[in-house]
Amino acid sequence: MKMNCKIGFVSLLVITSVIFLFLVPDKVEAQKECVGPCELVPNCMAACINKGYQVGQCVAWKEDDPFICCCI
Repeated sequence: MKMNCKIGFVSLLVITSVIFLFLVPDKVEAQKECVGPCELVPNCMAACINKGYQVGQCVAWKEDDPFICCCI
């Protein structure tokens, strides 16, 4: 009897997870913050890590400011 109860509970969890996956939007974008031009931020990765982010890199953001240090 206990085994059937455990199997039923696990099945319910699996079904609920699958349903939840279909309810979540397709795209999940990472939160990002751009800290400034790469010329003014000497080490982009270190600046982002100090702000609590895991990755920092120079990206082409706009035509006006092509090299911006953004954290993800």
